[in-house]
Amino acid sequence: MTRSAQSKRLYLTSAPVSEANGSSAELNPSLYNRNDVSRIDFSGAGGYAVPHLESLPALIEYLSEAVLVVNSSGSIVCINSKAAQFLGHTQGALRGHCWPDFLVKRYQLSYQNMVDMGRRGLLSQLHNLAEMAIICANGDVKDIELSMTYLPSDDPLLVIVMRDLTSHKAQCHKLHMLACTDPLTALANRRHFDEMLQKYWDECNKTQSPVSVLIVDVDYFKQFNDQYGHIQGDECLRRIAAAISLAVPRGQGLAARYGGEEFALVLPYHDEAMTKAVALKVQHYVRQLNFCEQGLPEDLCVSVSQGHASEINGQFRTPFAMLCAADTALYRAKSEGRDCISTCC
Repeated sequence: MTRSAQSKRLYLTSAPVSEANGSSAELNPSLYNRNDVSRIDFSGAGGYAVPHLESLPALIEYLSEAVLVVNSSGSIVCINSKAAQFLGHTQGALRGHCWPDFLVKRYQLSYQNMVDMGRRGLLSQLHNLAEMAIICANGDVKDIELSMTYLPSDDPLLVIVMRDLTSHKAQCHKLHMLACTDPLTALANRRHFDEMLQKYWDECNKTQSPVSVLIVDVDYFKQFNDQYGHIQGDECLRRIAAAISLAVPRGQGLAARYGGEEFALVLPYHDEAMTKAVALKVQHYVRQLNFCEQGLPEDLCVSVSQGHASEINGQFRTPFAMLCAADTALYRAKSEGRDCISTCC
């Protein structure tokens, strides 16, 4: 047998390790015993250091991350206490369990692709991180970041590290909502409206379905602010926003504060007649508002003017053109006496 074909072995012992200042520090005696030699075997590994199986449970237990080791068939060979706690099981109960069964189904193919890339030596730093979700013992679904290291040998192993993304995802969602929401009225803001208008336009055009926009403007709002003050004016806008929200079909559109005292609705799968029905509801709910509890006159009432436009048979080339048509209809409604609804010609 040639030297290159011989099995090369590296032996680790608990000999003192020199520190930078020249003193020596013993390795943790609970992890390594002087009479117990742990081996790292290079045979069949193409030069990669593969820890001897008996040493893995002790090694990963001392890691700060949630770590498990699985074999090529997906069975859990060993798992540290942090990972077991994360999954909601005991370490003993998890050994031998099929790890991919814990993954939410839609992520199982992505996981298998990572395994295949590792087997072919293509699992680079760029590809060994992935966001997935797991199902815990109590049925809870947790978002995780999964990283994988492939240990090639005659019986290849996968070292999997899990990091909990639940808090991170919640914070991201909160930031996203703050970025999309008008702080005064709690409706969508102008930026989010523009995004959703384009999204619904593309979606409805693809399915050859109608899509509409409705613009709502509060009548004589400047006089309201001048007479009752900006604090009362802000409360008026909040209450009108709530009334508009009631008129939007559940799960079938978006209402936004478009600017100042102007609001806009995008209504996917709504034709002209359906959009006018929504506008009539807006008009009705706004007329029902009462401001007595704010200390304002009992006979005080507000109204809104509305303009709408619908894309059905390709009359508008862009969503912006449709929005402009609705805005033109709004000004027609205002010129016709306000508190009325107008559609584009």
